[in-house]
Amino acid sequence: MVGETERYNQIREKTGLTKKDFADSLGLSFSMNYQISSGRIKLPRDLLDRLSQVHNVNLHWFLTGQGQSGLESNTAEIELLDQEAAAGQGREIADYIEKRYIPILYDLLRPHNPKNLKAVFVSGDSMIDERIDEGDIAIFNIKQTEGNGIYVVSVGNTLLVKRVDFDPANKTIELISANPAYDTRRYTGTELEEIKIEGRVVACYHRL
Repeated sequence: MVGETERYNQIREKTGLTKKDFADSLGLSFSMNYQISSGRIKLPRDLLDRLSQVHNVNLHWFLTGQGQSGLESNTAEIELLDQEAAAGQGREIADYIEKRYIPILYDLLRPHNPKNLKAVFVSGDSMIDERIDEGDIAIFNIKQTEGNGIYVVSVGNTLLVKRVDFDPANKTIELISANPAYDTRRYTGTELEEIKIEGRVVACYHRL
């Protein structure tokens, strides 16, 4: 008879993640993941909730085997801000940004939790050497705001897509373009109060 252990392993196989990455996606140690996948222990309530949230699992199906697993849906609805983020000089942030949603394949979002992701249109050409072009849709993770990388950034009343270089020692932040036509912007002191890191860009989709 198929039980929770078998269904747990089915979920991991369906995601296509390695055992380690699957454990990481749930915040589990490798050893605890092994104990669950081998049937030695059952998932506690908090991990059941995490399984449902992160991998879109129907908990009624997981606990009883009845109904649909929730894994049949292969897309996640990502909030798309109806606002352009400039890969250029800056795009003024609208006072009231209209929200809508776009379907993105789960496989293209892993290992990120779709609930932590948002999307925004890209305007301008300052990031072309990073293959981020005018009209693209940048997906960013609002939970990832530290470490050098490409981010969606608010500077004052403008929204940008830039490479961000943090320098904690000198207390500076540089916003760097991937196009030699644009200069690097360096912020320090009270200027840093203007900057808000909205989230790290984790994917970019070209619009046909």
